[in-house]
Amino acid sequence: MKIKTRKYGLIHYYAQCDNCDWNCGIRTEIASFPQDVRNEVYKHIRKTGHKVSVEGGTHTDYFPVKP
Repeated sequence: MKIKTRKYGLIHYYAQCDNCDWNCGIRTEIASFPQDVRNEVYKHIRKTGHKVSVEGGTHTDYFPVKP
């Protein structure tokens, strides 16, 4: 059986401060692209000295190809 894939790429990108309740993600009004999120992360770190974690996820569908 042949299997086909469909890749959607980056579907979420989210940053969260480990020291306070600050967060930023692609779906916010501030950030539309991963670089926008990273820019906000750098601003937060420089302003507060806090540690920030960033998570990015991708999506891929796998499905059988009928002969």
